[in-house]
Amino acid sequence: MRRDAPRAPKRFGRGLSASTKRLLWIGLGVGWLAIVVAVLIATISQPRGQTSQVASSGVIGTRVGDTAPDFRLVDINKVTVTRSSLVSGKPGLMFFTATWCLPCIEGLKQLERFQRDVGGSPFDVLVVFVDPQETDNDLRAYQVRFKFPPTWHYALDRDNMVVKYSLRYLDTKYVLDRSGVIRFTDFYPANYNTWVRALATVGISR
Repeated sequence: MRRDAPRAPKRFGRGLSASTKRLLWIGLGVGWLAIVVAVLIATISQPRGQTSQVASSGVIGTRVGDTAPDFRLVDINKVTVTRSSLVSGKPGLMFFTATWCLPCIEGLKQLERFQRDVGGSPFDVLVVFVDPQETDNDLRAYQVRFKFPPTWHYALDRDNMVVKYSLRYLDTKYVLDRSGVIRFTDFYPANYNTWVRALATVGISR
């Protein structure tokens, strides 16, 4: 049986007059130009320095840009500390540890050094102890032994913050702005430069 030869695909514009083809190509060119111009305008109008939008402060979470989960703790001086009280009038810093965590002790020493260099008390500090075997007396002895500032809050985790903040590591830290929004977090052992970077996110520098 004889098979017909396959037909060649029709070329764009086949059968159109030369003037019609010219108009089609001009129209396509104008269309592509309009697309390019629209992209350029959108790029130019994007605010500089904003590669991504910060999440609304109404989002409760533990990532940068989220509002930190609320809590209610009582420190070793019987002072009640909440998220709003921690950032009342100034930024706040939370640090999760246990009395036996040696890298955490060094990190807090560097935080104290940074605070001295800055001068005054431009931010509040809440040190949260997550070992359920520890007591308020253990925390008092810890503060005295390492001569950490008495102005910091030292509190046992009696509000399930390990779950609220999805805590996986000691040395986890959060810096909150005055709205309670997280501006910095990590879980690595802290050195002096860590605190320089962390507190710079809320406008505090040496």
